[in-house]
Amino acid sequence: MKKIFYICHSLPNSMTSGSDFVAFNMLKALKKKYKIHAISLGTNYCKKEELFKIYKQLKKEKIKFYENKRKTLFGYDYITLRNFFNKNYINYNDISFASNFLKKIKISKDDIILAFGSSSIEASKDINCFKIALFEDIQDQVQIYRTFFSINKFNFLKKTLKIIMLKIHFRGYVSWLKKISKNYQLKYTFSSYDFLYLNKKIDLKILPLPVNSPQKFKKKLIKKKFSISMFSTIISQDYKGVSMLFSNLLPKLKSENLLNKVKLNLIMRVPKNLPPEIKKILDNEHIHLHKYNEKIIKDTDMLFYPSKYPVGIRTKILFAITKSWFVATSLDIKKCIPELEDFKNCIMSNNINILSNKIILIIKNKKKYQFLRKNAFNILKRYSLKNFYKILMTDINLNKTKNSKK
Repeated sequence: MKKIFYICHSLPNSMTSGSDFVAFNMLKALKKKYKIHAISLGTNYCKKEELFKIYKQLKKEKIKFYENKRKTLFGYDYITLRNFFNKNYINYNDISFASNFLKKIKISKDDIILAFGSSSIEASKDINCFKIALFEDIQDQVQIYRTFFSINKFNFLKKTLKIIMLKIHFRGYVSWLKKISKNYQLKYTFSSYDFLYLNKKIDLKILPLPVNSPQKFKKKLIKKKFSISMFSTIISQDYKGVSMLFSNLLPKLKSENLLNKVKLNLIMRVPKNLPPEIKKILDNEHIHLHKYNEKIIKDTDMLFYPSKYPVGIRTKILFAITKSWFVATSLDIKKCIPELEDFKNCIMSNNINILSNKIILIIKNKKKYQFLRKNAFNILKRYSLKNFYKILMTDINLNKTKNSKK
């Protein structure tokens, strides 16, 4: 049986982050045809107790794994005036160490490398075998969007200056991605939004995000309390969304006398140091904080995610749909999941007050709630493990056939 070596900064699993969850589904699909090896270029992406759970999960799936035990920081520092003129988009000291680590693993020319993220693509580029590059969310867009949506009247000048600096600093970013991936036979992004950005300079395709979805739609019984959740790895990723939940949705529910019929959940880890305004929200009696667990996932009826930047959100929304939640989000999210349509399979608005009003309408209308859930379930066909596997296998076979004729 031929081998696939999945290389990333972390091990694939269903617990730590969206990208790791995607990888876990991806490798489960590829197990049909290949012997799977997972390689982590670092170990500082989660807590020790989580690592032991990941080991157990991979052993259960019969996925062999390797770890670079050195603590690595492949990313670059946040842009400041001090490092503005440094044009490196990655930490090359750690990349060099990761490349040497990979040389110790027996990867033959008949094997396939699946490198996820720029650090893995760079570290694996000189290995002599069939290589597939999977681009992560484009980091310049992530930083620009997050900076833009954090602007307020107190930091307007500072944040505007930072956006200008980011745009100048990252002006060669796509050319750099093209350079580090030139030895790769196949190149993919999971995002139609990123594709439009990358395809200007890189010959690549869109690969459907693999989602392990139920075979049949199940009608969900309406409980006494309608459960609305925000869902993230850590609360710092969603300060703005959490503030919107507290400052906009909560007062709307109160004005409609629905607080006794609705439960508001935050499913995310919380660090020790928090901004005072976030501490105030967490202390509110109507806000319920949870660590990830199957009970709260099963109890949730709706994902509230009003984010306006279309990066780092696809997995979250598709996961919610697989768990029979319906989704309330911004119109901008259509850029990464084009199948989403307001009042057909979700509810959408860039105006938080309008979005909150739509949520209240759905809570009061049980038929509309079931209608949206059923239509959302149909989106999953495009993102099924079967569809992902079929597209990737077709591309691999076509590429190998094409190269054999040269």
